[in-house]
Amino acid sequence: MENIMTLPTLTVPKYRIKVPSSGEMISYRPFLVKEEKILLIALEGQEYNAISNAMKHIVDECTYNKLDIDNIPSFDVSYLFINIRAKSVGETSEPLIKCSKCDFQNTVEVDLTKLKVKFDKKHTNKISLGNDIGIVMKYPTLKSDDKNETVELGINMISECVELIYNGDTIHKANEYTTEELATFIEGLTHKQFELILHFFDTMPKLSCDIKFKCSNCEHDNKIKLEGLGDFFL
Repeated sequence: MENIMTLPTLTVPKYRIKVPSSGEMISYRPFLVKEEKILLIALEGQEYNAISNAMKHIVDECTYNKLDIDNIPSFDVSYLFINIRAKSVGETSEPLIKCSKCDFQNTVEVDLTKLKVKFDKKHTNKISLGNDIGIVMKYPTLKSDDKNETVELGINMISECVELIYNGDTIHKANEYTTEELATFIEGLTHKQFELILHFFDTMPKLSCDIKFKCSNCEHDNKIKLEGLGDFFL
C-alpha cells in the first residue's frame, strides 16, 4: 500500500497586546480562513447578534481562550478584534464617512494601528444617589450590549450592568437579584439620578480615533471623531 504523506503544519505568527481594561499582557494571533468565513457569513446577514457572536468567537480563539470572553467589557473585545483584524487582513480600513457640510459619503482610509481605547478622567463607576444610597456599575459586554435602543431594552441593559447597590454599610450584590428586580429599582430613580447613570455610559472607555479628510465632493475640510467598532467596519 502506498504511504500517504502528512500535510505540513503551518506556523502562525504570535503577537503581544495589552488588554485595555485590566492592563494584562496577552498573546494573540491572526484569524484563520475558517474563522474569517464565520465573520463574513455574519456580516452578510447584517444581524447584530450573529456579528457579535462571530467577533467573540474570533477574539476568543485568537487569544488562545485566555479571556472570559462573555464577561470582559465590549470595548476590550472591539480593541482586540481591531488588532487581530489588522494583523490578519491589513492595517487600514476604508469606511464611508459623511461630509459634515454636504452629506456626501467619502471613502476615508483609517490606520487601524492608531486606534486606542480612550479613558475619560471624569469617569467613575461609583454613583452616589443621595441619602447614603448608591450604585457601583460594571461595563457592558457584547452579551449585554444590544443595538436596539428602546426604553425597555435600555433599562434591561442598564440593569445588567449593575454590580452592586449600597445603602450605608449594607451591600446588595446584583447577582443575588433578578433583572426584573433591578429594572424596578432603576425605574424608581428620579430623572436627575437616572442622568448620573447615563453619564457612566457616556464617559466610559471607548474605542476612538480623530481623523481629518477633505470632502471629494465639496472640498470641505472635515475633522471628526470615530467611535465604536461600527464606525470603522460595520
